Amino acid sequence: MEVLRIAIGLVWAANLLFIVLPSANYWASFASVAASYGAATPGGPGFANLVASNPTFFAWTIAIITTYLAVAFLLGVTTRLACVVGFVASLLFLWTQWGQTFVFPGGTDVGAHPLYLVIYVALFVGGAGRFWSVDGWVWRTGRAWFGSAVRWIAALPPMRSVG
Repeated sequence: MEVLRIAIGLVWAANLLFIVLPSANYWASFASVAASYGAATPGGPGFANLVASNPTFFAWTIAIITTYLAVAFLLGVTTRLACVVGFVASLLFLWTQWGQTFVFPGGTDVGAHPLYLVIYVALFVGGAGRFWSVDGWVWRTGRAWFGSAVRWIAALPPMRSVG
C-alpha cells in the first residue's frame, strides 16, 4: 500500500509540474481549455462555462488541490483525507471529460481517472499511510492531538491500552 501511495504522490507531483512550469502555459490557457470541455460534459456546457468564466478561482483551486495531493501522498500526511479529496477531484475530472474519453466509435482509451478512482479506494480501504509516513511517525511518537479524528484522517489503528 505504501509503494502505491508514494507512486500516486509522484503522479500528482508530475501534474504539479504542468502547473508551475511556465512552458506549460497553465495559467494563460486555463479558461480556453476549460471552455473546450463544454461539449463533452454530460448535461451540457453549463459547468465548463462556469469554470471558464471564473478561471482565476478554478485554476488556483486545482493548483492547491494538486499541491496538497502531491505532498499528502508523498509524505503520508492526512492520507485518508487525501484519498477522499483525490477521489472527488478525479470523479469531477472524469465527469467533465466524459465525452472526450468515452467516445464510441473512435475512442482509444478511457483515460487515467477510472484507474485513479480504484487506487484511491484501495489506499483508503487498505490503510495506506501507516508506514513510511509522517502520519505513522506522529502517531507512534504520541504527538497526535485529537486521537479519534487523527486516526480517521490518517488511517491509523486504535491505540492499544497498556497494562
